[in-house]
Amino acid sequence: MSVPSTQYAFYSLTKSLCFDIVFPMKKTTIIFIFLLLSANFDAYAFWIWSPKTKKWKNPQYSALATPYLQYREALKHFENKDYKKAYKEFKKLLIHYPDAKKAAEAQYYLGLCLEELGKPYDAFLEYQKVIDSYPNSTHINEVVERQYHIGEHFLNRSPKRWLGVSYYDFVDHPAIEIFTRIVEKTPYSPYASKAQYKLGLLFLKLGRYEEARDAFQKVTDSYPDSQWAIPAKYQLAITIAKIFPGEDYDSSPIEEAQKRLDEFIQAHPDAEISSVAEEQLDTLRNKEAKKNFEIAEFYARQQKFNAARIYYEVVVKNYPESQYAQEAHSKLRELKDTQ
Repeated sequence: MSVPSTQYAFYSLTKSLCFDIVFPMKKTTIIFIFLLLSANFDAYAFWIWSPKTKKWKNPQYSALATPYLQYREALKHFENKDYKKAYKEFKKLLIHYPDAKKAAEAQYYLGLCLEELGKPYDAFLEYQKVIDSYPNSTHINEVVERQYHIGEHFLNRSPKRWLGVSYYDFVDHPAIEIFTRIVEKTPYSPYASKAQYKLGLLFLKLGRYEEARDAFQKVTDSYPDSQWAIPAKYQLAITIAKIFPGEDYDSSPIEEAQKRLDEFIQAHPDAEISSVAEEQLDTLRNKEAKKNFEIAEFYARQQKFNAARIYYEVVVKNYPESQYAQEAHSKLRELKDTQ
């Protein structure tokens, strides 16, 4: 093996030590160790003795002379789309110059690099460090926006399944942590109310109805003037109906939701939620109509016709488009004919 003259002394010393140590051993063992050291010699060649620090150092892990130069080096790799190398260089800046002016920038770029490398959750964690450690960073709004979109990425991604069982039956959904952090750490950001609303939708999707109810209630309480307050009231009614699926649940939240939802649909006729809301609202109205119709039927069987008439009229007046309205009309005519 050819050895540069500047490394000859180190190489000779290595060979000498090798033979001194293994002299009593068999010849095959000597050859094996020598080959092993020779194969790894190039790695040793990267280590340089520093007279100043009196330590061996590897330039691969060392930062440049100033934080600015280190930042420019990292940024160069990022602009060249070598995100893996850029990540390492930004990391060096944070390790060697944690108090530098460019530290916040480096922390922000760590998140960008990880996003580009297809590691969204790790990127979220790096972005969170910007918020926690550098609250005055000029990138705070961008960081929150990127965290929100990472949360939506996980929210909209189909969960992995094994034998029909969802992966999220065993571990918590990452979007829960992401949306919760946004609300807790940046409650006044433009994405806080939206994250809180999406948190409710996620709990609803996972069948965690009480947590969904609390999440939607927080939207209406903490962000009453946001665009998400009205749909949150609607979703709150849906959730309450799921928590109390029987016929004795309090219908006042649904009545309130109907009013608010009608206002929302009129104000946002092209919104995606409008068509979905109308379908679900029809389902709820049918459920309410059925409840009142069956109460009327109960009083009719008890021959308490005045009470029965009141509930039939509620169905006709409040739920005219429900499947029970026409039948309630017929029952009212029958009651009129019997008197």
